[in-house]
Amino acid sequence: MTILVMGIFGHPGDASLAIEAVKEQGIKPKQISVVTKQKNTLNVISHDTGIGRTESGEGNEGLFGTAKALGVGLEMLPDTAVAAGPAARKLAGAELDGDGLAVSLISIGIPQEDAEVYARHAAKEHIIVIVTLEEEQNQQAVSTLFEQHHAIPLGSP
Repeated sequence: MTILVMGIFGHPGDASLAIEAVKEQGIKPKQISVVTKQKNTLNVISHDTGIGRTESGEGNEGLFGTAKALGVGLEMLPDTAVAAGPAARKLAGAELDGDGLAVSLISIGIPQEDAEVYARHAAKEHIIVIVTLEEEQNQQAVSTLFEQHHAIPLGSP
């Protein structure tokens, strides 16, 4: 059975340090995904931790990406999530203003109530780290490492 452990971080340095600490416990980069609102932030985290390249979702690259970024900046289009890691294909490009990211999080196994809260954190430019564990891997150790690196509690405003 697969277990998801999630951490919310307010600072890219905390997220990167938490990811590195998790990797030191034997968790492979292909078990770690990250989702946030800021592409530049995620590019730095991805580069520093080796979790994979940042994905923006459909239509966010090239000429269409430039047009979409302009539309988001002018508040004509909703902002969307960027993601890295194995869950990136399901999370990248999800809308942050509606229920798009929450639905995407539900699709990877997050309960609806929690998914809605995680999506609100991502919309506030927080960084969501998702670690996929197998049964034999220590869920509590990962949670403790997240706490040690200043993870924000799920229920925090």
